[in-house]
Amino acid sequence: MAEKLNNAYDKHRVQLVSEIMDRNADFFDEEVEKLDRWSNDLKQGLEGEIKDLDREIREAKKSASLARSLNNKLEIQKQVKQLEATRKEKRNRLFDAEDEIDNRRDGLISETEQRLQVNESETELFTIRWQVT
Repeated sequence: MAEKLNNAYDKHRVQLVSEIMDRNADFFDEEVEKLDRWSNDLKQGLEGEIKDLDREIREAKKSASLARSLNNKLEIQKQVKQLEATRKEKRNRLFDAEDEIDNRRDGLISETEQRLQVNESETELFTIRWQVT
């Protein structure tokens, strides 16, 4: 009888640990998915802004080459310089965002690794004894 109880106990313990691991895996998948969606939105937004700036720079350079007066050419070149500085800033923000994404992913992996460290312990709460007479 004790052997049956021990087997049932072991089976239940293994099942419980398995359920905990499944929940942790689901948590990890959800967090990775959230992180990926956030990073894609951030990257796409910044990349779109950079492409728009590239287009504006090309148009401004074309306008500068078509401009007749030196004052107009200088004014347009100032605008080009300002647009290029803005583009450089956006690129730096994109690189910073990618670093932040990597840091968050590393943190998520560390947190998940800690969650996977399942500590099992047994504590005897009570003992039941009976006797058939």
